[in-house]
Amino acid sequence: MTGLRPPLSRDSRQSARDGIYDVIVIGSGMGGCAAGAITARHGLKTLILEKNPTPGGNCSSYLKEGFRVDTGTHLFIRGNKGPFGVLTRRLGMGTPLEFVHTPDTVHLKGMNIDLVVPRALSAILYRFVIPRLLWQARIHPRHYPGIMHLFFDILRMDQRAIEQLDQVSVEDFVARYTDSSEIKVALGLLLGLFFILPPWEASAGESIWNLQKLVREYTLGYPKGGAVKIPQTFLAGARRHGATVRLQTAVQKITIARGQVRGVVLAGGERIAARAVISTTAVKDTIELLAGRRHFPPDYLAAIGRIRPSWTAVQAKIGLKSNLVRAGSLVGGVPLRLKGRLDDSHTRTLIAQLEQGRKPDILPIYCPVPSNYDPHLAPEGCQLLTAVAVAPTLDVALMDDPKIWTDALLDALMRMIPQMEEHIIFCDLWSVETLANWIGKSSGSAVTTGQTPSQVRHLRPPHATPVKGLYLAGDGAGPARGVGTELACKSGMDCGDLVASHIINHVV
Repeated sequence: MTGLRPPLSRDSRQSARDGIYDVIVIGSGMGGCAAGAITARHGLKTLILEKNPTPGGNCSSYLKEGFRVDTGTHLFIRGNKGPFGVLTRRLGMGTPLEFVHTPDTVHLKGMNIDLVVPRALSAILYRFVIPRLLWQARIHPRHYPGIMHLFFDILRMDQRAIEQLDQVSVEDFVARYTDSSEIKVALGLLLGLFFILPPWEASAGESIWNLQKLVREYTLGYPKGGAVKIPQTFLAGARRHGATVRLQTAVQKITIARGQVRGVVLAGGERIAARAVISTTAVKDTIELLAGRRHFPPDYLAAIGRIRPSWTAVQAKIGLKSNLVRAGSLVGGVPLRLKGRLDDSHTRTLIAQLEQGRKPDILPIYCPVPSNYDPHLAPEGCQLLTAVAVAPTLDVALMDDPKIWTDALLDALMRMIPQMEEHIIFCDLWSVETLANWIGKSSGSAVTTGQTPSQVRHLRPPHATPVKGLYLAGDGAGPARGVGTELACKSGMDCGDLVASHIINHVV
């Protein structure tokens, strides 16, 4: 349903007069903003509720000492060519989001690699970057033909071939081309940035689809005005079509009677009636914490119990009084130099240590530099770093103190940027618990339904639940593809269309 706004149904006109909402959306992250904007675009009386004082969820921000600091850690691979641009165009806004780029996209540093990757076309990548990367990683030349064949196939593969790899792991896919442990690790680390999953758990089809978008569309960037500009723009579009947005409004309970949604109860006790509710928190949290297990059949509960989330991360938000990082992001980790070669045993050891709640010996780091994209996000001459290091979710019992994880992230950054300590203006360290409390997802997982071979596209939880009028959107539900925020945005749009169709056609 992508055409003009359909007329309001008779029931919807009546609900508007009665003060009953057609749709309540829980959460104003990418999924919630998109879902609420689309239902409002379809002419439905829509209320978007956000528990925090600022909207955006993981794409929110705060001000500190002249810096605008992201609550999450983001670069965006598709810009206006992906769901963000689709949504703003559907809302009649054109493409108001401006995504900016840096001459050098990434500085790879650590684990025997030290290489700056320019924002270059694929031909330059093949002639310059990949050969240098293979040499620094000490990969034997006998592996080169298979590796080049691997990258060639990834870039030229058609959609049907990609879909056939949805239920294949990245590890198994790579093994068809090479037995190089170093390449398994390299791809594992790259896809770890996408999905926060090891290569034996990440879907090859989903991975290839996103890698193609990254290379072919050539739009990896960051929004002018900061990540928060994206949800702010979506909410402006939602309001333009009549939606109401309430901040600092936490939902305590979704009310259900005789198998039908009735509305929500807020933390302060206020009741709000609605014909449909869209929840954008984790699927398990929606069912167990907001709605109540008793409303769902056993087979559905069993399926929800099997959902595999991704890992998560601790974060560091650092303001520097000088520009120390040249590229748009710093990617790598510690140790900077390994004895011998990096192989897949290092990745398996890392994951085993995470499962045990121990700080891993090898710590991968991802650190976008937002002020390198938009200098106005920091005072003149200063630089903003937003870094993450992989960490267990809150449902893993920690053997190491939580502070060890954030301290390890800061120590790794100081090794990767030797002059950093003397230039720090402030350093805000976010534990997994801090992040989980902000985004409102009990496990703190980065992607609450991880993009594994058994949880990709049509195998993801559907938008509609067995409870009439209760829907799921965001990173946890729906058959959308994409990385993180873009996945959530596409899921929100799809869910908004579905809910509008159901209401207009009297399904709910």
